Amino acid sequence: LVVTPASLKTEWEEQIQRFTDLPLQLVFGSRHERLKLYDRAGGLARSTEHGTRTTQNATRNSPFFTIVNYEQMLADALEVNARLQPDVVVLDEAQRIKNWSAKTTQAIKRLHSRYAFVLTGTPIENRIDELHSLMDFLDPSVLGPLFRFNREFYELDDRGRPAGYRNLDKLHHRIAPYMLRRRKADVETELPDRTDRNHFVPLSPEQQGEYEGHEGNVARLASIAKRRPLTQQEQDKLLRELAMMRMVCDTNYILDPKDKVCPKLGELEKILDECRENDAKVIVFSEWERMLELVRELCERMKLGFAWHTGTVPQRRRRAEINCFKNDPACRVFLSTDSGSTGLNLQNASVVINCDLPWNPAKLEQRIARAWRKHQTKPVTVINLVAERTIEQRMLETLANKQALSDGVLDLKG
Repeated sequence: LVVTPASLKTEWEEQIQRFTDLPLQLVFGSRHERLKLYDRAGGLARSTEHGTRTTQNATRNSPFFTIVNYEQMLADALEVNARLQPDVVVLDEAQRIKNWSAKTTQAIKRLHSRYAFVLTGTPIENRIDELHSLMDFLDPSVLGPLFRFNREFYELDDRGRPAGYRNLDKLHHRIAPYMLRRRKADVETELPDRTDRNHFVPLSPEQQGEYEGHEGNVARLASIAKRRPLTQQEQDKLLRELAMMRMVCDTNYILDPKDKVCPKLGELEKILDECRENDAKVIVFSEWERMLELVRELCERMKLGFAWHTGTVPQRRRRAEINCFKNDPACRVFLSTDSGSTGLNLQNASVVINCDLPWNPAKLEQRIARAWRKHQTKPVTVINLVAERTIEQRMLETLANKQALSDGVLDLKG
């Protein structure tokens, strides 16, 4: 059983067909149709009870690989155990189970198999308890219960809240026997050069006014948090206000459909013009689809062909968009939310533009790795559009700190 993000199911299909002749099935459709597919794959497991001849027949008719997406497992995990009875479960982009309390994580952890692999380029995105959640799926005994893990590896303040980390070398040695790791740094000799550039863009007066309103709300909540723990409602409001500050750094249009002012578009137009002259294909990422709508309008104005890859595009349509970008010389720009930031092979692009910065460096590197990866033949340029003197500019430091934490635990650096 391969569990993968929906946008990567056909990528798995392509790679399996490249490397093996074993039969496979992709699971789509209604619950009734999905259950029939699990039964079909499970026929192999059940037939082994009836002797060799039946097993060989079943082997020919039963798919060896069953490829599902995470959302399907919310409803189907127990049925998969009963009907398919997988020997091996592979989780691709396994950071999807990093939050131990999330419904997806709980559903995935109900899956049973003798063997399991988790594949991820980002085992730690924000905090080390994400790593605990991944290891808990593989073997809960390695890191023990979460409360003991937190006591062992977090420095806690007087109120019992995390203030820092400790014993990270011990954590590294605990997980090392379970970890196969191949870092970009180890294979950089095989990769072409990469250039990273930050382009700082000032906010428009309209953005500035909106931004300062949200910033004031964040400051008030931060000041309360120094005196007492925030209530759940206040915490939610704080996260909302921080998110809205980041949205406004792109454009007010994300929150206000009547205001399309977006200084980053002017900067983007210059970059896309330069790319057209150099005959380079470009991937443009934004966390918000509304920002990409403005970029799409810009591409239409500039008469640049584009592919559209967001969470709202049906799974089968996404593959057509990806192939169009890969194979059509007129399709110059790949517009994607973070639904396209993992697993895709887009080495025909040599420029990656981030309209906004994600909260963690792992996510940023995942985006860049769509182009800067094995079999890339051209040097890759990464351009981050950063709103000047805002939370985005301060996030550059946050990203560096989180990268240092990940390097420390996984590679004992620093």
